[in-house]
Amino acid sequence: MSFYMNSDKGNVRKNNEDNFLYERFEKLNILILADGIGGHDSGEIASDYAVNIVMKYIKDNYKLYSDYSHLLVDAFCEANKIIYEINLEKNSGDEGVSKRLMGTTLEVLLIDGDILYFGHVGDSRIYIKNDDFKMLTKDHSLVQYLYSSGALTEEEVKNYGDKNSILRAIGIEKYVEVDVDSIRIKPKDILLVCSDGLTNELSDEEISEMLDFKYSAKEMVDNIISTVTNGEAKDNVTVGIFKNDEETLC
Repeated sequence: MSFYMNSDKGNVRKNNEDNFLYERFEKLNILILADGIGGHDSGEIASDYAVNIVMKYIKDNYKLYSDYSHLLVDAFCEANKIIYEINLEKNSGDEGVSKRLMGTTLEVLLIDGDILYFGHVGDSRIYIKNDDFKMLTKDHSLVQYLYSSGALTEEEVKNYGDKNSILRAIGIEKYVEVDVDSIRIKPKDILLVCSDGLTNELSDEEISEMLDFKYSAKEMVDNIISTVTNGEAKDNVTVGIFKNDEETLC
C-alpha cells in the first residue's frame, strides 16, 4: 500500500487550520485529518491538538482492544475531552461575553491488514474508489441535515450559501457522538480523505475522475490540490490517498 498526503492554505485564508498526521506503527497504518474551526488561530490549535492526541492514544492503547472500532471511539472522546476542557478554562471568566470556542472536524483511518477502521466527526470526508466511487462518511453539517430531511433538493444543495455550518465537532460539547465503521479493502482500492476545502470546490464526479490506479498516490494528490488552487480555493484544502497495490497487505 502506498500513501501520500499534502495540504495547501488556499487562495483566501491567511493561515492553514487543517492538520494531519500519518504513521506506519508496528502492524498499523494510521492516518488522521482535522480541519479546525473557531477563527483567530484557534482552529489551527484545535486541529493540531486533535491529531496529536488521537495518534498518541492509538499508539499507547491499541493492544488493549480486540475491536479497533472501540479504540477509535475512545481516541475521539479523549481528544474531545481535552479540547473541551481547554475551552472551559479559556472562557471561565467570560460571563456575559460571547464564548470563544475552538473545535475541529476529525477523520481517522486505521488500517490493519486488509481491514479499514474509520472514525468521523464533522464535514471532512472519506471516500473509496474501485469499480465505483463511494463516500464512506456522512457530513455532520446543516446543509446535509436539510437535504436528508427533505428541506433541500440536490440542486438546491449545490447553491446553498452556508455550507460551513457544522452540527458536530470535537471540543465544542462535553460529549460527542462518533461515527465508526469498518470495511475490507480489496486490491486496487483507492482511499481518499479530505477536508471540505476540496469538496466545496469540486464535485464527487470531478474528484472521482482524478483517481486512477495508473497514477501514484502523490501524482493524484498533487493533481487534485493544484486543480483546487488554480480555481477560487476559498478554504484550506487537504488531501490524502491510500493506494492498495496488488500485493497482500500486511
